[in-house]
Amino acid sequence: MNRATQLVPGAFAPIRRSAARSRIAALLFALPVLSLGCHAARVFAPPVPLRGASVATYAIQVEFAESLDRASAEDPSRYEVRLAGAPASVVTSATLVDTLYGRVVQLVIPAWLEVNADTSDVQVTTRGVLTLERRDTGTRTVAFRTGLSYSTPLKELFDSHCTSCHGPTVAEGGYRTDSYDALLGDGSDARPNLVPSDPNCLIVRRCRPRNSMFNLGRLDYLDYEVLKNWVVSYQARP
Repeated sequence: MNRATQLVPGAFAPIRRSAARSRIAALLFALPVLSLGCHAARVFAPPVPLRGASVATYAIQVEFAESLDRASAEDPSRYEVRLAGAPASVVTSATLVDTLYGRVVQLVIPAWLEVNADTSDVQVTTRGVLTLERRDTGTRTVAFRTGLSYSTPLKELFDSHCTSCHGPTVAEGGYRTDSYDALLGDGSDARPNLVPSDPNCLIVRRCRPRNSMFNLGRLDYLDYEVLKNWVVSYQARP
């Protein structure tokens, strides 16, 4: 073997290590797909800059795409809330309620107790809320309809996160989420999965952060809050 074709000891070690790392990375990337079963075909988009949903007749929540600085997030002056055709409503308190990601803020608007704000169009604008790294989120706006019902937005939530494993094709645990009547079916603990007004009914418990369905359904904290508040504040109305 001449000098040009001699192999230098260890010359290809970095290449072998790089290839090994690539194979390990590919395997680790594939593990969630292999372990999720009926969830494997689902693709989730990155978080949107701002989402919103009702909590009760006098409160709403907004979810940012980033974890937030608490002092900034809990400054009510950074939020403007307007019902359609009405002046801005006074936000008396802002509370960072997300104990998992630090992204969901609850806004209380006592004036809504004096008006019928249910199923009304509302627009929320945030200004200058800081991230955990102290970056300015700028001005963001979200519009949605107040109130929570199965028809909207819960059906869409179940279809996006639950029905692939609890629907007409696959019904894990014998439980389905593809219709309102199916949600009221029997649970695994001799009680219905869904019990209106009960924050400890099975469907709420299993969807709590870090619990089984929260993880398998890939829920955000706001998704859990929407489900819980629909059951408790809005008595799981159709």
